[in-house]
Amino acid sequence: MDAKRKDARNRIFVGFMFVGMGIGWLFDQLVPGLFIGMGVGFIVQALLEDRSRERTTGGDRETAPDQTATTARETPTPAGVSEPSRATGAPPDIETVWARITAHQGEVFQLAKGAGFTYEVVGNAVVPSTAKVKIQKSQFAKALEHVPFKKVSDVPDSVFGPSYVYAILMDPRIRDGDW
Repeated sequence: MDAKRKDARNRIFVGFMFVGMGIGWLFDQLVPGLFIGMGVGFIVQALLEDRSRERTTGGDRETAPDQTATTARETPTPAGVSEPSRATGAPPDIETVWARITAHQGEVFQLAKGAGFTYEVVGNAVVPSTAKVKIQKSQFAKALEHVPFKKVSDVPDSVFGPSYVYAILMDPRIRDGDW
């Protein structure tokens, strides 16, 4: 769905560009008309992106119900990392989650569309086996502020590698019943 919205925003930009060009042509001012149309297109596109981002990341964020009673702990808390209070409903800090991510490197995870991948933690980055990218720990920290996600497009636009971030953060091994 996110790709459809982005395509629609791009079409709006191009539409304004052509309207401006047409008006400029009518008045024998093609170039100024083109620039005016492009400017209006950029403004409208930015407004639509902001509105879309507000719907995705803002407002009421629901947290998952407390699952302490129904979820067995699979990953012990590493030494020196404090475990959050599950009663608060807030996700744990990035250090706790990063320890889980590190503990499960090399295991198979599933992208939303079903493709499997593994990853390796190199320094402060996750390197997925199916992409030539490094997703920094800071990207997981940014996304962690918005968990749980219902779909990949719920991951904030500012997060790099949303498909992988979604697949990792929403996996039960990483969630560990916290969101």
